Amino acid sequence: MTTDGRDDGMPEDGGDLELGDVVREIPAFQGLEERDIERLLDASELVHVPGGETIIRENHSDRHLYFLIDGQVGIHKENVKLCELRRLGDFFGEISVIDSKCRSATVTAKRDCLLLRLDMEAVDMNDMQGQSHVLAVIYRAFSEVLADRLRRMNDELLYLRREVVRLHGRLRHEK
Repeated sequence: MTTDGRDDGMPEDGGDLELGDVVREIPAFQGLEERDIERLLDASELVHVPGGETIIRENHSDRHLYFLIDGQVGIHKENVKLCELRRLGDFFGEISVIDSKCRSATVTAKRDCLLLRLDMEAVDMNDMQGQSHVLAVIYRAFSEVLADRLRRMNDELLYLRREVVRLHGRLRHEK
């Protein structure tokens, strides 16, 4: 059972899971051909993270992308909660993969997690050699998630600007 109540057939502890089966369950990878899945597997590993443990630390650097198989993570920037992820296939770590800069936020396991950790340097090498379409699939997933985040940020910005105008008007009226 996943955190949102769906039974996705994944064991809670990740026991008896084959890495290939895990990758095939991730929505972003369901369109990949078998040879691309094999290349992805070469750059991946399953990681068990106990609840409360930090997975990514803000301002640190590495080239890993994480896909949530089971569990729940919290994402914080400067100790301010940005969001929580809990669905199969949710991913994090994409911003530093895209811009090759330090991590922009801290990610902590809210409860025990099973993650697929993808070494993006290895994926880059396969794609540069023309051997794989994995990067195209990954970047397509990035674009969908980032477009959704941008829409939400636009809505929040609009709300906040309206609030500023409203409060400014109230202050001027009280003077």
